[in-house]
Amino acid sequence: MKLAVGLLAAALAAFGLLAAPLTGVTLTAAGASGQDACPSAALSGGVPAELQPLFRDAAQAYALGSEGESILAGLTKVESDFGHDMGPSSAGAVGWTQFMPATWRQFGVDADGDGRADPMTAADAIMSAARYLKHLGAPADWHRALLGYNHAEWYVTQVLDQARALTADTAPLCGDDLALPAGAGGRLVGGGRIVPIPNQPGMTIDERLVPDLAFLRAKFHIVVTAGYAPTGHASGGEHPLGLAVDLVPGPDGSWDDIDALARWAEPQQNHPRPPFRWVGYDGDPNHGRGNHLHLSWIHGPAPGGPPAPWVDVLIGTP
Repeated sequence: MKLAVGLLAAALAAFGLLAAPLTGVTLTAAGASGQDACPSAALSGGVPAELQPLFRDAAQAYALGSEGESILAGLTKVESDFGHDMGPSSAGAVGWTQFMPATWRQFGVDADGDGRADPMTAADAIMSAARYLKHLGAPADWHRALLGYNHAEWYVTQVLDQARALTADTAPLCGDDLALPAGAGGRLVGGGRIVPIPNQPGMTIDERLVPDLAFLRAKFHIVVTAGYAPTGHASGGEHPLGLAVDLVPGPDGSWDDIDALARWAEPQQNHPRPPFRWVGYDGDPNHGRGNHLHLSWIHGPAPGGPPAPWVDVLIGTP
C-alpha cells in the first residue's frame, strides 16, 4: 500500500496538483456499479464470524460480484444491526434484512433447508436480500438496486459507508497489481470547472477527474487525445460534460499498456469497473488497439451541459 500511495503522490506532483485542491467539492460514498472477476474483499472483525459465510454464500449464489459480500453485510448492519433490532419497523418491515411482508412473499428464500422461508432467520434473510438486490439491478448498478430496496438517498449512502467500514484493510483492486490508497475514491459533489489537463497541451477536462488521470498516466503511460469536447462526439455522452477521455500510448508506453488498462477498467465486456460508466475498446466500433481507448465516468444528470452535479472517481481530491 505504501507503494500505491507513493505512486499517487509522484503522479500528482508531476501534474502540479499537490498544491491545488478542488474547491466547492464534497466527497461522499459512491454508488458502485459494474461486475468484475475480482475476489471479494475480506470482511473485517466488525462482522460477526457466524454471519460471514452467509454473506459470502449469498453473494456467490446470486453473482453479486466482488462487492456483494460487503454490501450485504452493510445492508444487514443498517437494517437490523446484525439481528439486534428485528422490527417491525414503523412501515411494518421485519427480520434481519427488514423485508415488507408482500416483498418477502415474492423474494423470500429457504436458505437453511428447514422447509420454510423465514425473515427472522439469518440465512434465509440474507439470501433473500441477495435475490432481491439482483432483481433490482445489482451488481450492474448498486446505487439503483439499493435505492429500490429503500427509496432514500441517505440509505444508499449509509449502506455503502457501512460496506466500506466492514471491509478488512484494504484489498487492492485486482488486475495487474493495481492498488489505490486506502480511502480513495467516492462521489465528488459540486465543483466541475473545465480545466487544462496538465502536460497534455490543448486538452481540458472536468477538474474532478484530474487526479484520476494523473494516477492512470503514472500506471499505464497514457496520452489523452480527447477530453472535454462540446462538439464532435455523441451529444448524449460524456465528452460534452468533460467526463470522458480518449487514450493512446504515451512516449514511454505501448499498446500493451492500453490493453492492460482496458482489461482492468472492464474485466467483462459491457460490465465496466466503477467509477467507469462506459469503456470503449476491442469489440466496440471505432475503438480498440491501434485506434483508442475511451473511458467515461459515472455521473449525475446534466441535461443542460456541464458541470454534472456529481461524479464518481477513483482517487477523490489530493
